[in-house]
Amino acid sequence: MDTLDVSNYKILCVDDEPNILSALRRMFMLSGFVVEEASNASEALQKLETNAYQLVLSDMQMPGMNGAEFLAQVKLRWPKVMRLMLTGTADLKAAISAINQGEIYRYLTKPWNDDELVATVRSALERYALVCERDDLIELTKQQNKSLTELVNTLEEKVKERTSELSNSYDELRGSYIASVKAYSTLIGLRDSGLLIHSKSVADLGARMAKIANCSQNDTQDIYIAGLLHDIGKIGLSDETLANLSKGIGGYSRKLYEAHAKAGQDCLSGLYEMDRIALYIGTHHERFDGSGFPKGLKGDAIPLGGRILAVVEAYEEVQIKKKDAEELSSRDAALLINDYSGTAFCPFACQLLLKALGISVVRNRTQQVSAPSIDPPAETQNELKNTAIAKTETTAKVNVSKKSEVLVKNLLTYSELLAVVAKYPGAQIFDERDQANGYLWVRQAGGIDNANPNLVKWLGEHKFLVKAEKGWFLPVL
Repeated sequence: MDTLDVSNYKILCVDDEPNILSALRRMFMLSGFVVEEASNASEALQKLETNAYQLVLSDMQMPGMNGAEFLAQVKLRWPKVMRLMLTGTADLKAAISAINQGEIYRYLTKPWNDDELVATVRSALERYALVCERDDLIELTKQQNKSLTELVNTLEEKVKERTSELSNSYDELRGSYIASVKAYSTLIGLRDSGLLIHSKSVADLGARMAKIANCSQNDTQDIYIAGLLHDIGKIGLSDETLANLSKGIGGYSRKLYEAHAKAGQDCLSGLYEMDRIALYIGTHHERFDGSGFPKGLKGDAIPLGGRILAVVEAYEEVQIKKKDAEELSSRDAALLINDYSGTAFCPFACQLLLKALGISVVRNRTQQVSAPSIDPPAETQNELKNTAIAKTETTAKVNVSKKSEVLVKNLLTYSELLAVVAKYPGAQIFDERDQANGYLWVRQAGGIDNANPNLVKWLGEHKFLVKAEKGWFLPVL
């Protein structure tokens, strides 16, 4: 909240030492804060009863009522007021008491650093503003739910009296339902703002692909909503896990992450008109060859909405700059996804992606073209889909028995990679795919300049990308 106007918030500083209060007042006023003072807890409580404060900064050691006891009273009587502790002692028991009794926002020691203390107070006020905004949203939601409940209670009578208006009433209710879904999707943003931006991108592109596939209006709408809410299961992940996912580093539970698709499906299953949306969310990490999660579904066992979201999710993800690889352009990302057509991803969904982005693939060469103004007939699209699936099934019959080993389409298995790399001294494989945003790496002792030219050529032919000083990585999805 860079636009926070601190002059709209009032701070109450409580300390029994006048020179401390004077120093605090001077420091905060220079930063634009509105400050008032109290020399003890009793005086501070009297001021809180007659004035509105958004933050209280209290010393710990004071005569009469100490800081922990005072902040406990503030928490009980004015729970929204942010509470900070400032003390000159390193008393662990006092800190624990203040945290347990007063539920303070932060604990700082004397002497303080001016910049750190001002930044902490600003952070606390930003938290206060967010809490107030959340409470306003909750209150508004309650009012809307109350109005909706009243509408439902009288709906039967209204239907009997005005049957001719049923269609319009349903459209209005449907519109309110969609608006509510969009509002609820912002809750994901409160958990992680990056998730909300990502979810909107997935929803928009997924809906465009659904329209190209000539899906019905309801199906297209369900795919859009599923895109908005597809990461709702991540709300249950820890802050550390979400941070690691965003930064592209490890240190999180793989099983916990893989459970988020099922968690999202379970959250929405059984809700009004949400069963199909829940199914799409639960299958957006399934893979066309059966290597995905949570159930390992394959082919047409994955609903079209889930297959579309799987392609869009991967397309969005590979454009993000990972910890060891540069970000890809939109065009290169789409072509990379298309390289996994028939293995990780549904061929029909891959073609929908390319068409939605206006990318044409001709004789292994690519060019950017404008999207056609008229979509092919549904029969043509179905024929294309069936042909792609039949081709995939035919190729699978001659593939290795362990499909989970397949790395690049039907060209390379993990066993083959091990055999090839073993021929070149100093070359090693590092499998980091169990880490968030991790890749499969081939690295050369002494750096990439010391690698055998035959190995370099072979890696390039098998879609490994080079990362200077790191080695070669395969962006397996």
